[in-house]
Amino acid sequence: MKWGNAEAVRQLMYMIAYRKGIGDLLADGVMRASQKIGGEAAKAAIYTKKGNSPRGHDHRTSWGEMFDTSVSNTGTIETHTALSAQPPYNAGAGNPKGTVEGVALTKGIMVFADSLGNCRFPTGLNHALLTEAVNAITGWELSMEETKNVGLRAVNLMKAFNLRAGINKELDYPSERYGSTPKDGPTKGIAIMPHYDAMLREYYELMGWNPDTGKPLKETLESLGLKDIAKDLY
Repeated sequence: MKWGNAEAVRQLMYMIAYRKGIGDLLADGVMRASQKIGGEAAKAAIYTKKGNSPRGHDHRTSWGEMFDTSVSNTGTIETHTALSAQPPYNAGAGNPKGTVEGVALTKGIMVFADSLGNCRFPTGLNHALLTEAVNAITGWELSMEETKNVGLRAVNLMKAFNLRAGINKELDYPSERYGSTPKDGPTKGIAIMPHYDAMLREYYELMGWNPDTGKPLKETLESLGLKDIAKDLY
């Protein structure tokens, strides 16, 4: 594997797909492969504790994206940094409160947009426009709060499913290197991990979840029309 060697990349993808040679190890993903190799590989690997690999950016300069990826129920972002990075949140590096509020208070909007089946790039996740479009197509008269709740229902449903599957609070964290402190660049020396436990607790509270466990509160589920899920979870 050398920079610019496209053929090596193609061959490695083939080996992973068919679990041949080193591909058999890498097919288990970055987290499991690095843990099996151990040593420096385990320290260097970038993943969330749930086992998924983040998108191809250095999220240490974008705390909103790192935090959302780590707490996400799907393995990738559930809210968009285009939302969470805007004022008053400004969820870049060094702003723990803005990061948590940016992720929690915009949660549901992107999942609502995803449920429509369109691409978020041309729509720009314009919540008002998407709500207007749904009403125009269906003849409904949904408010922006109601369409956001469409996304929040999905988020809470996934959270409940994951909890039942054993994916708990301890897995809402980044790996050692993913959450490490940059050694150079514009965010040099700005560390997220000293704030992370408090951020996670505040995020749960803003989501209407138990701040100690991350379990959606019964009243939160019921307010979103998920009474059957509340009954099952409790």
